[in-house]
Parts: sequence; structure tokens; C-alpha cells
Amino acid sequence: MKSPPVLSSESLHEIRAAAVQAELHPESLLRIPLVKRAFTSPDFRLVERGIDAYWNYQNVIPIGISGFNPLQGAYFYAKSSFFSRWLKRPFASARELNENDLLLKEVLFMAHDFLHSWAYQMVEKLRPEAEVFSRGIDAENIEEYSFYHLLSEAVATVGLDYWFLSINDANHYCDLGSTKGPVTVSYRESHLQEYRRFCPDFEVQTPKFLGKITKFYCTGKFPGFDASDLRHSPRLLAWLRHELSYGVTQRRLTRSWLIFLADEPIEMTETELSAPVSVTPEHELLIEELSRALWQLVKHDEDLCGRWVEPASRRHSGHRREPDFRFLNLNLWESEQWRGLKFGQDSKAFQYLLYQYLAAIPFASVPRERLKYVKLMTRECDPQLVQLLLADLPRLPVGADEPRDLFIAN
Repeated sequence: MKSPPVLSSESLHEIRAAAVQAELHPESLLRIPLVKRAFTSPDFRLVERGIDAYWNYQNVIPIGISGFNPLQGAYFYAKSSFFSRWLKRPFASARELNENDLLLKEVLFMAHDFLHSWAYQMVEKLRPEAEVFSRGIDAENIEEYSFYHLLSEAVATVGLDYWFLSINDANHYCDLGSTKGPVTVSYRESHLQEYRRFCPDFEVQTPKFLGKITKFYCTGKFPGFDASDLRHSPRLLAWLRHELSYGVTQRRLTRSWLIFLADEPIEMTETELSAPVSVTPEHELLIEELSRALWQLVKHDEDLCGRWVEPASRRHSGHRREPDFRFLNLNLWESEQWRGLKFGQDSKAFQYLLYQYLAAIPFASVPRERLKYVKLMTRECDPQLVQLLLADLPRLPVGADEPRDLFIAN
């Protein structure tokens, strides 16, 4: 086998184009079909952000904060990360870079985000009148757009996890000694008989399953199982307990995100944010059409969406809106714009500001004694204290294509 070419002097665009015809090392992550599909798609961008993933790798920041925005048709990655290093030679063995499966996790989330964006494009193609990329959000239509977003989440989860990785994990395609299976669920097809003990006709590997998961995310109801089943099967409990809580979280964050992007103020209580989303007969028809297309993409590597259509405009938040750094990219804000903000005690909104501020500092440049201040800053929720303790440290340059609106919360 020929050695993979050294591509450090070439542009990312050229590397991605070359991957279509490249001879791959047996341990290249591009041997995973959905990964290669996402990586080589001419319509899906890979966007570098001026952040350092080592804050997350070292568990100082408990979540990844590269961010996500399906309206952008892009995967956002940290400038300092295993992913950015992998981009220099994606055709080569990934084993050396896949420390603790961190690289594989990032690469699989690229495929996950690709499917999110693909779903939005398919909705635009199947229902152009919905204007999923651009129509203004208001109190009358927020539930409609909540459904579309939850549908895109179901597409990404069903396509990558339930229909792909639950059958054959990454090691099936490139043996890295990985322990990583599906990225967001614990379902495994090999456990099907245990699940059928409680629901005899339960089936995942069918296009109809997308409808079950979409409705589950929207309503919190999973047909075929009940609470007593969960008590009698730890394996079933481990799978569905996560999905039940995940659905509630998705509804709350989806509505919060859309409220932030809305053209007018919309008020919702915490209960209203998490409430079920209605699934209409028209929605069910769309799910059916989308499920057939997703099945072809995942199972047969056939993309019925075709070339993506660049939307004439993309929905975005208003510049006069009160900032919410769960959904805003702090890299595009000067400190003068946010250090005077006030936050309540234990503010989640402040935590995301802090996480973003930290991540833009090269982790290796931070004196060890400064890391002790993270708990103090988290507790005090004071942007001026953050500036006082960290403003003298270097910061990574902002990426050229970073967007203002980013779904950071997770």
C-alpha cells in the first residue's frame, strides 16, 4: 500500500477534494462511510474556531464548546485540538492521535452535525414554503420551527447512532482499539432480543424508526415500553433513561435557541420550554419522506438531497437582544461589551460566558496556580473578576469564518 500523501502545505479544500480518490490507510477514519461522506461533501464546511479543546480534554471545562448551528451548514472545531491535527493527514492512521478516543469523538460529531445540516436542507427541498433557514420566528410559529429542529436532531441521532454505529462501531471500519460506539445513545443492535422481551415487534433497522424517535423527542412518549419494563431490565433502563432526559433537554434548549433568534420578544416559563411539541399529520408525512431519504443515505450511501442550495438569507439574532452566551460566540465580542453584565448566583448563562472566555486562552499558557481560580469565578458569576484574573493571558486569534450565533449549550 502506498503511503498517504503529506498534505500540510495544501489547503483544507484541496485535502477534502483529494479524499474522494485517496488510497486510505487501514486505520484512517475516512474508512467510516458517514465520516467520509461528511468530510468530502462540497456543501458542508469545516470551520476553525479560535479556541483550545485542551480545556475540555483536561476536564477543566466540563463540556465541549466548539458550538453548532445547523443554519450554517458547517462543523466548528477548535484551532487547538486533535481534530485540527488530524486534518493535516486524514488519509493516514488515526491511532497516534486518538488518545482516549478524543479524536474519534470529534470526528463522529462532525458526521452528526453533517446529518443535522442535511436534515435542514432536506426540509428546505421537500417543504420550500417552510423557509426553515430564513423565516422570522414569532409566537405564532415557534412551535412549528421547534418541530423542524427536533426533527433534525432525530435525523442526526437515528442516522449515525441507531442505524449505523449501533450495528458496527468504528473499529469495524478502521481498527483503532477504540471503545467508542454510538456518540449520543447507549442502544446496541446486539441487545435487540432484550428489548423485544418487553415489546415483541420492536424494530430499529427500518425507515419507520425515525418517526418513533422524532415523536419521542417531541412528546416524551415511546410506544411499546412502560415504566414497569424499565424496572425489570437494567439494559433497557440504561438506554431509555438517557433518551427520556435527552428529549426534555432538547425541547427546552430548542425553544430557548429559537426564542433567542426570534424577531420579537417571546416569554416562556421553564415548564413551557420543556412541554411537548405537537406532531401534526402534515409533520408525519414530512417525517415519512425524510425517513426514506435518510435510509438511502445511511444504508446505501445514496444522497437524495443532491447539491445543497445556499439560502438567500439565514436567520440570526438581533443585535439589540440581551446577550445570552449559551447561544452567542464570545470570540466576536470585545470585553467592553460584556464585562459590565450582571448575573445572578449560580447563573448558567454566566458559566457559558466563562467557558468561552477560558477556551480562547491557549491551555498550555496558563500557570497551574491560575486554574485554581476557575471554581471561584464559577461561584462568583462576575465578568469583571474574570477580566481581573485572566486578562493578561494570551488569546487565540478568532477564526476567519466564525459566526456570531452559535448553539453552545449542551
